[in-house]
This record gives sequence, C-alpha cells and structure tokens, in this order.
Amino acid sequence: MAEIDRSLRIRSFLNEWATVLIIILVLAAAGVGWWAYQINLEPSVETEQRLTEQWSESTDYSHSAPITNDSLPFAAGDRASNRPLYYTALSKQLEGTYSYEYTADSGSVAVTTDTYLLIRGGRMENGNMTETYWELTEPLAVDSETLSPDETHRVDFTVNIIEVLRTIGTVEQQLDATEGIVDVRVVSVSELSGTVESDSVETTYRSELPIVVSPSTFRVAEAETIDETHESFETVEVLAEPSPLQAYGSIIAFGLVVMLLVVIVGLRYTGYTELTDEEEELLEIEQARERFSEWITTGEFPSEREYEQTVLVDTLEGLVDVAIDTNKRVIEDEQLGVSTVLDDTYIYIYIQPDSPARDWLVSYADTTIDEFDEYEF
Repeated sequence: MAEIDRSLRIRSFLNEWATVLIIILVLAAAGVGWWAYQINLEPSVETEQRLTEQWSESTDYSHSAPITNDSLPFAAGDRASNRPLYYTALSKQLEGTYSYEYTADSGSVAVTTDTYLLIRGGRMENGNMTETYWELTEPLAVDSETLSPDETHRVDFTVNIIEVLRTIGTVEQQLDATEGIVDVRVVSVSELSGTVESDSVETTYRSELPIVVSPSTFRVAEAETIDETHESFETVEVLAEPSPLQAYGSIIAFGLVVMLLVVIVGLRYTGYTELTDEEEELLEIEQARERFSEWITTGEFPSEREYEQTVLVDTLEGLVDVAIDTNKRVIEDEQLGVSTVLDDTYIYIYIQPDSPARDWLVSYADTTIDEFDEYEF
C-alpha cells in the first residue's frame, strides 16, 4: 500500500503541476543553454598586465690589503682580500674597487663616479649617524665612461689607514675632546644618464663602505650598495579560458535540464499522469485518513455478523461524521481496506475501491447510508 500511495502521489503531483514544471524547465533550459554557449563558444575577454621590459642594475665593493711586514700567518708581499679584519702592523692601507653594472637587452649609459673618504664624529644609533659633531672629506678617485649592457664600470681607490688614524688624532687634539663616535667610510656617488630598454635613465646612486679603524686593526663593515630591478608592463587583452568544471559542468547541467524536460513532457502526453476514478478516490481516502486520524483506530473487520443491520457508507468523511454523531471510533482494517463504526445495534461500513473483499461486503450490507437515513425510528 505504501508504494502504491507514493506512486499515486507522484502521478497526482505531476498531473496537477506538469504545465508549470514544463514552463520552468523550458526557461531553465534556455538559461543554462545560454550559459553553456557563453562559456564554451563565446569566452569573455580579460585584461592583464604583461611584462614587456626588465632590466637590473647594481653596485658593489671589493677590498684587499697588501702585506708589507712578515709574520707567521702572513708573508710580506702577499695580499689579504675581502677579509673581515686587517692588522695595521702588517698592512698600512686598504685597497678597494667600486663597481657599477647593469643587465639589459639594449642600452647605453654614461656613468660618472666620484669616490671620496668621509671621516666624521658624532652620535650613532643602529649604525646611522643621528648627530654630526665634525666632518672631513678626502677625494679618492673620479672616473667616467659609457657602458653597454653587462659591462662593468670600476673605480679603484686606496685608503691610507695610518693617515686616517693620524687625522683622527689631530682633530681630537685640536678639539681637545673625544666626544662621540668616529665614523670612517668610503663613499661612491655615481651619476647615470642614458637610455636602457627604450627607457630614459637620469639618476644618482650613493654607495658606502664603512671602515672601523683602531691603532691595531681595521675592518670593513657591511657595504651599503644598490640592487635595483626595473620592470615595464603593458595592458593586453586575452581570452579567459573557462575552467574544466565550468566547461563540462555547464554542458552536463544543460543536458540534465533537457532530459528532465523530455521526461515530464513524455509522461504528460502519454497519459501516465492521468488518474482513474478509483485512483482519485484512493488519494481522497488517504487525504481524509490524514485529516481525521484522531478519530480512526486500526483494527480488524469482524468476521461474524453480530449486528441487526449493516449500513454501507459512501465516503470515509461520511463515516467519520457518523463516528462523531455516535461518539464512537472509526476502526480501520488496513489489510482488508475497510473502515467501520460499531454501536450497539448497527455496523457502519466504508469499503475502499481497492478492497479485495469489496464485492462480497457490498452484498453483505443491508442498506446504504442514504436508505438508512430514510428510516423512521
């Protein structure tokens, strides 16, 4: 019975709403079809930034100290290069090279570099001079040249460490003070002018090589150099390729909607959704059964005739009315498809159209409810 009821409910729903469902599915098929067409056959155009030119430039320092005095670790005539610490007892000067280069596909840049020694006293915080008490500069080297891509501009310089110590001592003696920190560094200022990758270049770079000096040692701290990358972009239009999920998903969705539409139309016009009179009555019984469930109790139809008269009721609603009037319960035999109301004298009976005992029970009844109502009591 449950499977039959579910089937009838589905057919009844389709019979009632088939036209609405067909309209909705037609609109859905049109919408999903247009979406699938746009995704797969008319991809959208997007804009993106595309790298057209890229070039880079950098500065650097290298340094070394010639060994002038013999020692166990070092021999006179040798050269110590790019070391963290040098000894004034072995080397009197620091020799270095400042370099600038750029990497590009095309270009021509004129470079002029002024390298000088900066000695100053003042307050230092985190490696930066926050207050300057005094300052001296000494030119070391100047050089100019025109560079093509990947060529290197080099400027050599020499710092006499003994002279630096002597200069610091002279300044402190003249000032009669040793207040602050003495900062010594090589400064290289490069002025650039030219064209690289069709871009005009007109700029100045400052690089610095700090030197920490003492009467016994001198060392080179981390250099402050330039490492620049230049990029040029252009805006281009590209076709936006749909993802596989969008491409295949839209086609599958369109196919499912069309298939469902064909199924609904086929069921509608083959008559599958149309209900017979008996099926419509069964649905009405089910609806009434749900509506009047508080008056109905399941049970079994009596197998023997124990009442003076059996009254045949046309509908379940009518049987419920009898139960209400007589203040009795409706007893439903689900297996037999029969509902009854029992009182002291009469048995009121409603027989479902699919009852296997319908013919026998109709013959069994003494009268219909309409005939029963005509009696005078």
